Amino acid sequence: MHVSSSSDLTPGLRFLVSQVDAACLATMDEMPTHMAAALAAVAGDAELVPEAARRSDPLRYTRHLLHADPLGRFAIVSLVWGPGQFSPVHGHHAWCAYAVQSHALTETRYLWDAGTRLAAPAECVRLDQGATSFAYAGLDAVHKLGNGGDNDALSIHIYGLDGARVGSHVNRLVGVSGTA
Repeated sequence: MHVSSSSDLTPGLRFLVSQVDAACLATMDEMPTHMAAALAAVAGDAELVPEAARRSDPLRYTRHLLHADPLGRFAIVSLVWGPGQFSPVHGHHAWCAYAVQSHALTETRYLWDAGTRLAAPAECVRLDQGATSFAYAGLDAVHKLGNGGDNDALSIHIYGLDGARVGSHVNRLVGVSGTA
């Protein structure tokens, strides 16, 4: 993955980086509010994500690293979802915030059962452009996210980890009881 320097960033991404940098100085209790505000401020910016980071893959959803914090506190990533592409059911190894940038995503939320060590489907919601979400690390926010539409969809994700670990340390895969 290519790591952008600040000179490679669009104006919207520079703004987002500055807001996330400030949010990292807040308490963990305040972080969801700060992240939602930062993501909402850029969710309508059609030029936020460079064209190269909007490319999809016909086989799977695609992550494009947009910025890696030089202190290793966070990474900002665009995810491009082709029609019918979904993540596996997962929690997170790090905190995660995201916003739907274009089109809509579908999120199935699950309840984690520590006794069975399985997640059970709880609800399915449509997330339109501008919708934001935040989850702490762990299994309190198990979900599956993806594109049930006919066009590519784009979301911006911010993960509380070093950019080099985005491909291997974000999703905490879990088993599912019932159907999803």
